[in-house]
Amino acid sequence: PDSHVFEIEPGLLDPRHVVEALEKALPHDWEMVNSGGHCSWFFAQMPSRPQEKFLTIREFGAIGNGISFAMGVAAARPDTTVVLFDGDGSLMMHVQELETIKRHRLNILIVVMNDGAYGSELHKLRSEGLPEDGSVFGYCDFAGIARGFGLPGKTFRNLGDLPKLVAEFAASGGAAVWDFHVSAKVVSPTIRRAHPRPAKEKRG
Repeated sequence: PDSHVFEIEPGLLDPRHVVEALEKALPHDWEMVNSGGHCSWFFAQMPSRPQEKFLTIREFGAIGNGISFAMGVAAARPDTTVVLFDGDGSLMMHVQELETIKRHRLNILIVVMNDGAYGSELHKLRSEGLPEDGSVFGYCDFAGIARGFGLPGKTFRNLGDLPKLVAEFAASGGAAVWDFHVSAKVVSPTIRRAHPRPAKEKRG
């Protein structure tokens, strides 16, 4: 596990803590689909998951295709629950497919790691000391968007209710969007190795 210390802003979550809580709470017979992007490193840290039930997408580092993979798994295996792990920037590329999920009654729980930005681009720009404006768009209300498509939506700023909500979702089935607001200060080890911060920033 990554033990690097980051200062987390009030009202936001550490993505590592989110994944740790999900690892404990999600049933092991559910199908997992891990999309691309910065968040995918965090979601991959679920060592107890059976390999045959954990699909990782790496298509040249592209984002935006997670929801289509999850829909495919759900269509092929209608009697199980599919969990899509996705980032906010990625989900926004095809968020209209929530209508398809609703119409076809697909059993998909979409877990969004929402840092209000294109995470990989944000951290690369920061590492080069460049303006990050083009990578930041703010915290979208994915729970509200889900409700607009007729699906349940929940915004998480703490993890206390997660086990209860997982149990309730398991009992009800269907589809839902869970929006975890996480800090954009937390950088994955992969990005830290490939794009280290300037020396002067490290000393600060």
